[in-house]
Amino acid sequence: MEALVLLVFYAPIMGYLAICKGLSFWLWFTIGLFLPIVSLFILFFLKDKPVVINPENVVLHQHNDKVLYTKEIETA
Repeated sequence: MEALVLLVFYAPIMGYLAICKGLSFWLWFTIGLFLPIVSLFILFFLKDKPVVINPENVVLHQHNDKVLYTKEIETA
């Protein structure tokens, strides 16, 4: 019974960690249910997915030798 309760809390945490890496929540939620410890190690060693920035909706700002990207607000 205690193991079932732990899995109920463990699987959403795996899903959240997957979202942080740019991966599918539901896929890693399911993997976390069936392979609890193994899934953590697999997720730890996977590379993050790159964030795709649409250049049409981005405004570049330069501040203290850093380039900052902000989403442009569209007005009608």
